Parts: sequence; C-alpha cells; structure tokens
Amino acid sequence: MKKLIILLIFIAYYDINAQSLSIQVKDSLTLTPIPFSTVSFSNNKGLISDKNGIFQLITTELINQDSLYVSSMGYQKASYPLIKFKDSIIYLTPKPVVLNDVILTNKRLSSIEIVQEVYKNIDKNYEKGLTKNKIFLSKRSNSKTKRFNTSKFKSSIKEINNSLLDSISNNLSKENENALEILCYQFGNIEQDKQKISLIKARETYSKEDEILESLNTKLELYLKENIKSDSYFKIKSGLFGGDLEVDGLHDFDSTDLEVISNKNEEDLKRKKNFAGYQKNTINNFYSTLFFNEDSDFNFILKPNKYTFSEPELNFIGEDLIYVIECNPKGNSKYKGILYINSEDFALIRLDFKNTKSLFKFKLLGVAFNQYLREGKLLLSKFDNEKYNLSYAQVTSNQTFSIDRPIRLIEKNKNVKGRRKQNEISFKIDMAFDQENKTEIQVFESSKITINEFEKIEETNTVLPEFLDEFTTNFWEEF
Repeated sequence: MKKLIILLIFIAYYDINAQSLSIQVKDSLTLTPIPFSTVSFSNNKGLISDKNGIFQLITTELINQDSLYVSSMGYQKASYPLIKFKDSIIYLTPKPVVLNDVILTNKRLSSIEIVQEVYKNIDKNYEKGLTKNKIFLSKRSNSKTKRFNTSKFKSSIKEINNSLLDSISNNLSKENENALEILCYQFGNIEQDKQKISLIKARETYSKEDEILESLNTKLELYLKENIKSDSYFKIKSGLFGGDLEVDGLHDFDSTDLEVISNKNEEDLKRKKNFAGYQKNTINNFYSTLFFNEDSDFNFILKPNKYTFSEPELNFIGEDLIYVIECNPKGNSKYKGILYINSEDFALIRLDFKNTKSLFKFKLLGVAFNQYLREGKLLLSKFDNEKYNLSYAQVTSNQTFSIDRPIRLIEKNKNVKGRRKQNEISFKIDMAFDQENKTEIQVFESSKITINEFEKIEETNTVLPEFLDEFTTNFWEEF
C-alpha cells in the first residue's frame, strides 16, 4: 500500500511538472533571487514572480512564436523566444549607475533643507482628493506553533474525551500557511469615512489538514452535531475573560423551510459584506499611513525634530536623480526610515521603514501578545492627474501570542425550559505561536473623481474568494 501511494504521488508530480515550468529570477552578480520581477509576453499578458523570484510557465498555454520578457527596477530587461526557452533560472544584469558631476554640484542642500522643501511642496505634489483606484491586494500569512498542551480535561459529552483531544493536539500541524489575492476598485482618499470598495474577483489557498487530523476533526464535528442543539450557543469562560460563541454550520438545514433559507441567505450576504469590509480596511490602512497624513506613524517630514538625518546621497531611480536620506528616531518614535526624494520637484517618492522597538506588548493573567516587527515600503507615482499617489505598498509584520489559562465552554439554549445550561467542556490550555503576515497592494490605475460621483457609488459586494489547492499563474488571465 505504501509503495502504491508513493507511485501515485510520483505520477501526479510528473504530470504537474510536464505541464508547467518553474523558473527563478536571479541577480547575475550576487546570484540572489530578485523578488516580484515583472514577467510579460508578446501578447501583452503577464505575471509577477513571488518573493523568492519564482514564477510558473504553463507550457500548454504558450505559443511558440511568443517571446518572454523579464524586468525589475535597477536591472536590464531580458528577453527570450519561448520556442527555445528551457531554462529554470533567468539572470538579470544590474544597471550601472552613472552620476553626472554637473548635476551633483547643482543642488548642494542639507538633509534638513531637503526635508523642508518636501514639506513646502506637499499640496502641490500629492493627491489628497477623491480618486478611483484599480488595486491588486495580496495577503499571506505563516503561523508556527511553538507549543500546544492541554490538561485537566472534562466533558459532559462522553465521546469528546481526553483521548480525542490528545490525538488532535498531537496531529496539529506545526506550521500553517494561507494566502488571499483580490482584485478590486477602491474609491476614496486618506479619510476614514471617505472609503468605498467594489470587489471584482478573489482567490484563496491555505494549508490542508493531513488525513489523520481531518478524520479526528470529522469525528469531533459529528459528536458536537449529535449532542448540541441547532439553536444553541457556547458561552466561553476563562477567569475574568468571557464571551458568547454562536454554533453555526454543524446541523443540516431543511431546503424546503423558507424561514431557514431566508436566514441562510442573510448570513451569506453578511459574510460577503464583512469580507469586503475587511479588504476595504486593509487598503485604507495603507492610504492612512502615507507620510503627509497628520496621523501617520511615518511623520519624518511633518515632525522632523523627532529624528536625526544622515547626509544626503545622490542616486538614480530610473532616470530621476534622487536624494537618499536615512532617518533614525529620537525619544519615543518607533520607526526608522530611508527617504527617496526626487531632486527636481522635491517629492518623496519612496519610503522604506522598520520599527526600532516593540509596537505593542500585552501580558496579563496568562495571556501575552507582542508585535515585535513591522517593516516595508511605500512607493508613490504620478497617474493621469499629474500628482503623486500610492502606486505600491508592502508591509511585513511579526507577532507572538500565548495563553496559559483554564477554559470552559458551556452550551446554553434560551428555548429550553428550565435550566438553560446544557453541555459543558473544560480544560487548561498552554499554547504559543508566532505569526508572520505579509500584505501588499499594487495600484494599476488611479484617476480623480468628484464628490457627487463618490456619493453615487453603491457598495453591493457579492464576491467571496474562490478556494484553490494552489495558486496558478493563469487565474488572473482575463485581466
């Protein structure tokens, strides 16, 4: 049986690889991967490599006469005819940076003078009005379990016992990954109440359970379904902590019961509305962190007295001559940054940032949380309105969470006469995990809209993500 499983896995692996080609983009000098490289074809279709510079070519969809183009900022563009392309690695050559001595001596300004010029030109350079933006949003998370222990287990449901809980605990995955990608239109500006979203399409993937854990979870769900009433809810108690948890999805519903169908439809609409709301908040967080927002944590320009600045260096981004300035916090400021400022119009067009101290710590009665890392970059570009607006953003955050407390789950039902308390499950839990979240957005289009146009937009979102076992490169082909 074991040999048969291995044979089936080999056949499946061979079949997948016969239809696709995995390619990695690397720096020709350092041999390091180049993340998020742009890959395009002669037919104007394209894709972006992942954080390790890897992308997939679906060979069955290629046309022999087509050509492959690979590019990334700071590197020379490479092109290949697909009919001859069989390589698994593409090397890009860094562009040489040549500085013009005349330009270098043209504007000898100190860092403070440059920062002051950026401040004076904020209204002229940056779009603060309402805009319509076509956005690709990507969220990826990786959670690693550091420990998961339970003890003092008691249950009024005999099938849900200490043995079943130990089996589930022992088979929990030590690492879980999930990813979500969304294409949407976002309408608004940096104000919280001036935000709307229209979802176009979404997909999701996450780590699947192995067969043993899936079987154990099926058993647990079956035992709950057999012993818990369909209109019950759980009350969670843990010392000073408590709350209610609705029990949903355990019981089948009658497809002829109009009231149940109506409630189910309302729940479905609520899920879609909530899903859209979460994505809107995520995108809004990027816009609200732009440095010219008074509430932004990145107040390097608005409050320069809180930072020390390095001497400006000159470099190129594309054909633009850029001042590069490092800034480090004084006192209670939590972020350091690197500013990339256009020397012609004194626009801050790129900001790299990283926290220098823990952003949020909490420890009380056996519960602890620590957000110890948040770093990323913000890029601003000119669109049709000739002002700079957000064009790309990426944030990586890491946090740890742990709990060492007793837990009680009490089934309650307000429709049962007499004692409302039904089943009860209690145990002591000691768990800890570390989670990394990476969120990025790419803005493909941005144009100004009026307040009347904004107010007429209705948020009737009906999109939920399509689940896929893995992300393939042609999901977004139609766009």
